[in-house]
Amino acid sequence: MMTEAVGKRRWMPIVLTLSLAANLAVVAAVAGAAWRHKGEERGGPPVARGGAIYMQALPREVRHDLHKQLRATMAERPSTEDMLVALRQEPFDPAAAARVLEAEREAGLLRQDKASGAWLSYITALSVSERNAYADRLQELSERRNQRKDRKAD
Repeated sequence: MMTEAVGKRRWMPIVLTLSLAANLAVVAAVAGAAWRHKGEERGGPPVARGGAIYMQALPREVRHDLHKQLRATMAERPSTEDMLVALRQEPFDPAAAARVLEAEREAGLLRQDKASGAWLSYITALSVSERNAYADRLQELSERRNQRKDRKAD
């Protein structure tokens, strides 16, 4: 009977340690999620660079619709498999790798042209007040991006 009580006591610190670890993990996850989702207090999500900010300023549902339209162009770009073939070729042919890179560049430019055209079609169809609201959102994103740049520079 005495050895049974001693055996139970050996497990107690292990169980308490595991329980404490689980509780700390839950607290850390909740705290991390709360910090991550503070939203505008932290400045919101990162602001896109370059022309991508024009898409980011669009309403979410419009962005999703445009992305669906543009995903079809993803099939037009060379696959990674093309580069793998070029890289594994013996002897290595730099011109073959360059052709894959050029095809990637051309596919990227085509996607960019399609995205620009889709964006411009959407903006053209907006009323004056809708376009001004879009411009306000774009300005807000631009200012937020500039504030982040200024904070990083300090």
